[in-house]
Amino acid sequence: MDNAMIVIFRELHRLEELVSFSGTYKVTLALRCTIVSFFILAIVMFLRETILKNTVFLKGLIWSLFLLVPFFGKLKAYYSIKFLAKPSMFCQAVAISYPWFPAVYIIVAGILIIRFIRDLRGMGKLLEEAEPFHMGKEDVWVTDLPVSPCSFGLFSPRILIPRALTDELTDKELETIIIHERTHIRLGHLWIFSIWEIFSSLFWMNPLLRFSFRYLRADMEEICDRVTIAHSGNDPAGYGELILKNAVFSVGMRKRLPAMFIGGNGKEELKRRCVKIADYIPYSKSIAWYMTGVSAAMLIAVFIAISFYSYPKYEILPDITVTDDIAKVYVDWDEVEKAGAIERKNGKFLVDAKKLRTVLPGDFPRNKYIYFYYDAFMKIPGMGGGSDVAWLEDVPEEGIFEAIVAEREIKDDICIWIIKYLI
Repeated sequence: MDNAMIVIFRELHRLEELVSFSGTYKVTLALRCTIVSFFILAIVMFLRETILKNTVFLKGLIWSLFLLVPFFGKLKAYYSIKFLAKPSMFCQAVAISYPWFPAVYIIVAGILIIRFIRDLRGMGKLLEEAEPFHMGKEDVWVTDLPVSPCSFGLFSPRILIPRALTDELTDKELETIIIHERTHIRLGHLWIFSIWEIFSSLFWMNPLLRFSFRYLRADMEEICDRVTIAHSGNDPAGYGELILKNAVFSVGMRKRLPAMFIGGNGKEELKRRCVKIADYIPYSKSIAWYMTGVSAAMLIAVFIAISFYSYPKYEILPDITVTDDIAKVYVDWDEVEKAGAIERKNGKFLVDAKKLRTVLPGDFPRNKYIYFYYDAFMKIPGMGGGSDVAWLEDVPEEGIFEAIVAEREIKDDICIWIIKYLI
């Protein structure tokens, strides 16, 4: 029974170490990405308020820069550029020095994502009190609930319209609303809003991400308005009046969803939107697709550059580190191999004691265990992964000795594989 308990505790400790390392490593990367997100947000907000202020499609496309943020965690520049090194090392030190911090970070992110999933389920429940209705060429859902016309759902998107509004608007006006919501779906806005929610949950230590959602939504609505006017054949004035009608109807509504026909809730936002609609200028579809293609190509190019200048999933270190039984380092890097003190042959680890003595401190004692860590792999500098180990019980003055090589169990191989490829 005692032996069984020892085995259980040992396996639990192994699992705890794996979970602890995984959490610390991932949170370190997340903190670095969070810092980068502040800079990206500043760039986006600056561009949308200055250079891109009057360019509807480019202003919307600039938000795609945030797709790069999750890949900034392993940049080599964090270790070579001074102004990046300090905040980067601070993130790493916090994650390593305070074992509770990664747990807190992950728990908060988990709570926010669970809340988002709950909200998605809540949107789906709107259909329980709605009924399908064929309107023109579209199948929509009509509800008695006080909601604004909206679209929701990722894999099976639906358009929801309040029944009272169908009695108030003409068929042409209802068709325009449906075109607007279908445009949200076609342009992937529902996915964009959902990804942003997950993104701001994972990098919750940047609260500005949640605050800026209103600007992202406003830019998507501006694109949607532009496309809807072009496809519906409405004049801008009539389209603006339709939005105002919906705004009056939707006062006091209980449900507020990201992709609603009236857009945001504030009077200033509604006023700004109507001004933009009044300034409508016909656009060229080919130019809009060209800008999208160029932006996508540039995004891919930057992504490739980030990948090229980042550390891989793991990196094998050919060096050998020599320590004692309390992990005091005596010889680092490849000094041992340069001295020819070690030969690895047919799975054996042969040590030339005389040559090893030339690189060890002169007062290195006899009858002292010495350990050789080799074939180490590293995730990022300062946060390693693991290595193989061999040892001698003593370092004589001369002679060739075979070091004892630690044998890995299948459980060790599984843990190493997880750390290398899954974390």
